[in-house]
Amino acid sequence: MSHPMLHAARDAVLQPPAVPPETWQATAAAPGGAQSAPRPSAANRTAPVQTEGCAAVEASLTAEGVVAGAGIAGIAGAAGPARRGPPDPLAADGSRAALPDIDAPERRTVLHVDIDAFFAAIEQRRDPRLQGRPVIVGAGVIASCSYEARAFGLRAGMPLSEARRLCPQAVILDGHAQVYRCFAEEIFARCRAIAPEVEAYLDEAYCDLSGTERLHGGLIEKVRELKLGILEATGLSVTCGIGPNRMLAKLIGKTVKPDGLARIGAAEADAFLRDRPIEQLAGVGHAHAKTLRSMNLRTIGELRALSAEVLVALFGANGRLLYERCCGRDTAAVDEREIPRSISRETSFHRDTADPAEIDGMLEYLVGRACRTARELGIKPRTVAVRLRYSDGEGCERARGLGQPSDADPVVLALALDLLRRQFTRRVALHHLGVTLSSFVRCEGEQGALFDEPEAGRRAALFRAFDGVRRAYGHGVLVSGRALQLRGRLEEDRHGFVLRTPSLTK
Repeated sequence: MSHPMLHAARDAVLQPPAVPPETWQATAAAPGGAQSAPRPSAANRTAPVQTEGCAAVEASLTAEGVVAGAGIAGIAGAAGPARRGPPDPLAADGSRAALPDIDAPERRTVLHVDIDAFFAAIEQRRDPRLQGRPVIVGAGVIASCSYEARAFGLRAGMPLSEARRLCPQAVILDGHAQVYRCFAEEIFARCRAIAPEVEAYLDEAYCDLSGTERLHGGLIEKVRELKLGILEATGLSVTCGIGPNRMLAKLIGKTVKPDGLARIGAAEADAFLRDRPIEQLAGVGHAHAKTLRSMNLRTIGELRALSAEVLVALFGANGRLLYERCCGRDTAAVDEREIPRSISRETSFHRDTADPAEIDGMLEYLVGRACRTARELGIKPRTVAVRLRYSDGEGCERARGLGQPSDADPVVLALALDLLRRQFTRRVALHHLGVTLSSFVRCEGEQGALFDEPEAGRRAALFRAFDGVRRAYGHGVLVSGRALQLRGRLEEDRHGFVLRTPSLTK
């Protein structure tokens, strides 16, 4: 902490300027229990809380210098770039700086859809005997757990050994990746039916609803209809948050989980964020939180005592993002990525193993699954990464570029095996293995080499034929090469080998 800005930051934190005590709280009932959601104080103009079918919070607040419903400066509008942001929210005398109307951008509306207890809820849906019981899906660590399990203090990422100690009666399952993917695609397809842009991840999606309110005749009712349709089609509940940007939409949704619906406007952002724990701010992980708490910064509001320059000095480029977010601004657009950033396939072994045949066979199987996904998307990776985790918890990862972008299994596998050999050097059994493809180019835009290998065309036709057979009869109908070593060791279905908590990264 030798930087002069950091000394100044510490002084500012120890003696923060006074902030007018504006707090707002309200409780809205949601299916599955009461949920707490923020609401303006009685001194401000407030819309009624709607609790029909799920918790919905709608409010508008006229704060000092803020026009109700005008949005937050700095957020990119639906049809234009981000505008110039406002000054620091705290002036020298401790009062809140006014936000000039001229800087207010066009209004944005983002919907965040979060599938409640995704893996565990699907397992309860598939087996009615698990309803009401604590269910864990995971291998080594918890990938997902039901709300009954969370009542015992269980959470995602917790080692199964600790989970068994806290909840001995929990039902622990390995998981079924292909089943989960089908449920997710059904839910995200319903989101795309109401939103022009949908950015989907494993168990959540961001939907850009900017400019659609007149079309839908009221967003709250349309989102409530979406929730009901998802429940009827899949049996799963989702929590929805509506806000002027991605960050606020996700945060307001967390206040009404599970099966909730809440909406926050730009004018409520300041009061909503001020007293929330620093860990809830997007981009603040365990390491950042530890650093900030060591500086006596416990809430998002207290983080505003630091300038953007100080946060950049502390955390690099991420510091400027934290500064914008603690002020309620998030300019990230909802982008339905046609080309994913990466395609990852990984799994834990059913039993920790050091058998080279089993490890090589699993790597070939994972490479085949990843390459098939790339071919279906019409893209080719330029970079391959292999990730290991030993039985004692130590892990490593190494990546390297291909000479030419390729989606052919043998080309990618040759590099992946070389990366595996260079990393698997300890005399310890492996617990986890994964492969990641990235840096994609479109197939039609690839510049080929001057002298392509003679069999390249025949090989491409062969794998296209393989993909067609697997689409018709299931991936497990064709197993070749080193992956044959897994026959008899792993359970199989029409989708292929049944792996433990496999990655569903697109």
